[in-house]
Amino acid sequence: MNPIQAIHPVLRSALLWFMCLLATATWSQDIANLGHQSWSTENGLPQSSVHQIFQASDGYIWIATEGGAARFDGATFKIFNRETTDAFTSDDICCFAQDMHGALWIGTSDGLIQYIDGQFRRYTTANGLPSLDILSLAMSDGSLTILTGSGAIRFDNSHASPLQLPSSATPSAIAASSDNTLLLTSPTKVFLYRQGNIETLPLQLPKEPILGAGTLPNHSLWLRTRRTITFVENGHQRILEAGHDIPATQINSFLADSRGDLWIGTNKGLFYLSKNDTRPQLQPAIGSNAILSLFEDKESNLWVGTETTGLHILRRQSFRTLPAFSDRIVTAITQTGDSMWIGTNGDGLDRWQSGKVQHLSTHDGMASEIILSLAPGAHDSLWAGTPDGLNHIAHGKISSYTSADGLPDDFIRSLLADADGSLWIGTRRGLAHLESNNNVTTWTRANGLKSDLIGALLKSGSGDLWIGTLDGLSRLTHNKLSTYTTHDGLSGDIITSLFKDSHHTLWIGTKENGLSYATDNTFTSLHRSDLPKTIDSILEDDSGYLWLSSVRGITRVSRFELIACGTSPTCNLHAISYGYADGMPTEETSTIGHPAAWRTTEGLLWFATRKGVAIADPNHLSENHIPPPTVIERFTVDDTDLSIASNEQSIPPGHSRFVFDYAGLSYVAPSKVRYRYILEGFDKQWTQAGSRRTAYYTNLPPRHYRFRVQAANNDGIWNETGAALAFYVQPPFYRKPWFILLCIALIAAIATLLYRLRVRRLRSQFEAVLAERNRMAREIHDTLAQSFVGVSVQLELASQLLTQSQIPAAHQQLDRTRTYVREGLAEARRSIWNLRAITAQHSLPTRLTQLIEKSNTDHLKATLNIGGTYRPLAPAVEDEVLRIAQEALTNTTRHAQATQASIDLRYHSARLTLTITDDGRGFESTDSSLPAKGHFGLQGMRERAAQINAQLTIESAPGKGTIITLDAPILTEKGTKHNG
Repeated sequence: MNPIQAIHPVLRSALLWFMCLLATATWSQDIANLGHQSWSTENGLPQSSVHQIFQASDGYIWIATEGGAARFDGATFKIFNRETTDAFTSDDICCFAQDMHGALWIGTSDGLIQYIDGQFRRYTTANGLPSLDILSLAMSDGSLTILTGSGAIRFDNSHASPLQLPSSATPSAIAASSDNTLLLTSPTKVFLYRQGNIETLPLQLPKEPILGAGTLPNHSLWLRTRRTITFVENGHQRILEAGHDIPATQINSFLADSRGDLWIGTNKGLFYLSKNDTRPQLQPAIGSNAILSLFEDKESNLWVGTETTGLHILRRQSFRTLPAFSDRIVTAITQTGDSMWIGTNGDGLDRWQSGKVQHLSTHDGMASEIILSLAPGAHDSLWAGTPDGLNHIAHGKISSYTSADGLPDDFIRSLLADADGSLWIGTRRGLAHLESNNNVTTWTRANGLKSDLIGALLKSGSGDLWIGTLDGLSRLTHNKLSTYTTHDGLSGDIITSLFKDSHHTLWIGTKENGLSYATDNTFTSLHRSDLPKTIDSILEDDSGYLWLSSVRGITRVSRFELIACGTSPTCNLHAISYGYADGMPTEETSTIGHPAAWRTTEGLLWFATRKGVAIADPNHLSENHIPPPTVIERFTVDDTDLSIASNEQSIPPGHSRFVFDYAGLSYVAPSKVRYRYILEGFDKQWTQAGSRRTAYYTNLPPRHYRFRVQAANNDGIWNETGAALAFYVQPPFYRKPWFILLCIALIAAIATLLYRLRVRRLRSQFEAVLAERNRMAREIHDTLAQSFVGVSVQLELASQLLTQSQIPAAHQQLDRTRTYVREGLAEARRSIWNLRAITAQHSLPTRLTQLIEKSNTDHLKATLNIGGTYRPLAPAVEDEVLRIAQEALTNTTRHAQATQASIDLRYHSARLTLTITDDGRGFESTDSSLPAKGHFGLQGMRERAAQINAQLTIESAPGKGTIITLDAPILTEKGTKHNG
């Protein structure tokens, strides 16, 4: 049963709550093992007085200051105040709350502000607020409760209803309880608001006015006054009082975190009450700054708002250090009994026992202040190797061994104590075996070692001694040496570390060549990008994880995954890297001595670094299993900001540079957040961006795109959903469908036009050929045919005369026939010449004159009259006019039986008139349009007239002669009409 819902009659005692927490506690980290980071105005915070810290549902941290509201993503602040946002009329921010619709409510000293979908809206007394001075906000039962300087109201965007406390009490604080009900306090009473009813809680209250209230994780109640924190339940109270239990004069804030630990903010710093403590302790990282606000985010980080030093965060870390060694370069670590021995580079040897440090140096008998190697001896004694010899520390006495005692060299690089009490010693000049009777046996290259420079040493369960050298890995079995190199499967020949795990697998670390492992003397190399290249030490924890140290931090990886993945580059090892953000004093571990890491009898892992020791408890790691919320913070196109709303953005054509800014909202170790992104519609696979928070694209083709980004936290947990932004790059007008269709239609129209032009040209060529055929027909008719007709007539006459034996007359007729033949041949030659090349060397009047001269006979007198101003005509026109005149005279000579004929040629300004007159027998003009008895003269004349766009008129009657008139336009040689 929830005790707030039934706070009377049954409330559990706060004291019993503390005892319950103590009884169920499994592990609580030392308060000194909290990582600390702070931000002030120099880091982007708008103002240093932080009144409230709040995490929105999207993962952003919001900070209320007296200089405005700030939104934090772990790296940068975005400020909202009067200078940046119109909705803010005051920069004094008190508080935040968020409703079920995702709207963020911001309380200010001058009204209430709502923030949703990137838009701000301000609410004032016109919307139902009792006053503009907002003091506190709380969400319960899906509604917003607002405490102002003039009372409290319930608000649901459009409707405000006042909260009237019994006995006209004035509300001083509001808080949502763990069961979604609402706590209200006045200076002297506590009220519970539930389902529209306000109930007074019968409690024994502090004497001072109540300034705050809330519930603990077990639903019990706490009350805060100016000087006290009171835990009440069923009449039982526990009071923490400033000046008595807490060395401060004022309590400003209180928080019970998810682990059950209590945090108290005072005017003299931050105090911490763990489940295992009875009195609060000062958190040293914050100092004595006045604490105004406390908040725990979803990853259990503690946020602290101060009055003068800005924003702070306390993170639980996987590593802790020993402050006494923070300024020393640690070279080697080992354990004897309950003591940890720490060798340094130039600062001697230290013994750490129960928090106390005993220092040994050359003044105490050590051979050197530089410790190169350590090894536990028998009866909690210690062996220490230095550049100047070997020391043995037992029962408070220090003894030394050097080359004078038989050692091959004084430079002792590594040590290994054997089960029989003997000692294996690695030097620069070979391997030595110091037996209990002080006899020394040495192995060098002369005995089979490939290198005299000895490094790591390891004794296997079978009794074999593994020796790391600068030229491969050697194994000593029954005084017989065998050596393995890269030819045998090792990843490298320079051996830096050796370790045999709980499953008897031998792990070999190398310099610059990664990790190898051996099973049954078969070596496998692991060349992987997610593992260190140089491995200086290897340890194993109880869960089967290997811890690999390097100059770039410590890597934790499952030995089972290492063997299962083998050399496959696509297999995910889920390796976790630790560094400065995880509590290590530095990421650079020691590479000087052996062993550089040690697992204690308690299961703790100690690592030597260049700034002290780094200690991890593998069984109680501060692991982060929460996938980080991922957001797209900014989208710019050619340096112009675009909306990052959920709907698809449409981008006009002509843009070339697209930039996406994104963030993974994990605050445990923001520097270790890793990203990957893909632009669907462009990329084929995910881009591994590491810690880079910006993606760039240029010259994207027009189409629909969807940018997706995912983030992983410091422990490699990926948010597979991530964030997405859809947009559409519009094509230019020449790539739009309507333009493409228009181009297709235009091409089709041009093709149709070209086709029609070609058809017209072919038709024109056909008509030209046809016209030429007709012209040739006319030429033949007017020349050869007429000549043949004349020859035929003369030959018939000659035949008749020969039949009548009129020989002289027949000879005369044959002579005339020969004349007709010669004339026909001349006409044929002239026609052929005109067909080959029209070379009109004479004008039309000259040619007509020649025609008249040929036409004059004894029976026919022909004359020519020319009038008007001569104008040259196109050769084709002159030819047609001449042929018409020739045909007319031929008909007159052969058919009309005329005695006189005349040709009249008249040049007018734009026309030419040709008139041919004879006094022959004439004919019926109605039949002149039709060819008769195989004669085509008149028809040919009409066709020739049509060729030159002329009008031909024939007037004739029997016995009255014939008049032929040709009226033709005067055309130039280019075919245009003459303008006179």
